[in-house]
Amino acid sequence: MLTSRVGINLICKRAVSKFYSPENVLSQDNKEKTSSKFSTMQPIRLSHFPPKKAAVLVPLCIMDGKMALLYTLRTSKLKNHRGEVSFPGGMLDDSDKDVTHTALRETQEELGMDPQCVDIWSSGRQLVARGKTTVTPVLGYIKKNFKIKDLKLSRDEVDEAFFVNLEDLCNPKLHGHTQFRQGDMTFDMPVFLAGKYRIWGLTAVITYITLHSLLPSRAYNHQIRQLQPINIIP
Repeated sequence: MLTSRVGINLICKRAVSKFYSPENVLSQDNKEKTSSKFSTMQPIRLSHFPPKKAAVLVPLCIMDGKMALLYTLRTSKLKNHRGEVSFPGGMLDDSDKDVTHTALRETQEELGMDPQCVDIWSSGRQLVARGKTTVTPVLGYIKKNFKIKDLKLSRDEVDEAFFVNLEDLCNPKLHGHTQFRQGDMTFDMPVFLAGKYRIWGLTAVITYITLHSLLPSRAYNHQIRQLQPINIIP
């Protein structure tokens, strides 16, 4: 009986693991589904949307044969969010055509990555970073095979770049949550404990939205208590 259960569990694990494979994640069908979900996924409610605009790239890539997300560790030299895990990105410039242009430009400045290497899938809904900046996440697949050592980090902005594969990000044993207060409102926020550093705050919310868009609930089912809908920006 025990042997049968072990066999069934192994089969189930293999069945779920296929969802994280490059063949599945990068299929045209999944790309279309993900792009649609990512652009309409509703993040946590926040009461206002500041006029300051920024964009970040959510870099989907292949690491050692596995699908992963690329993160950065912001340098301690920065005035804001120093020492925190982030996606590459920054403030909109007047010369930027749109949020996609901003995300790609900032990624090139921070990591030395050629925008031509990025296949843009979709941009998401606007989020608010600590009540001061409206941030738009842009999901893109890095077509070029590369290693961390190949990146040219801007040491004025980034201390380190690192990958976390999707399977680890989706591991329920590596999930948590924390509470965030805004005025008299309290929200539960996702936390990811996979990888070298704890992923929390806005970066964790964007990761949460990305994984829910990219994968079926059977592969990713990180439920956050009291997660609330937002007022959509037109």
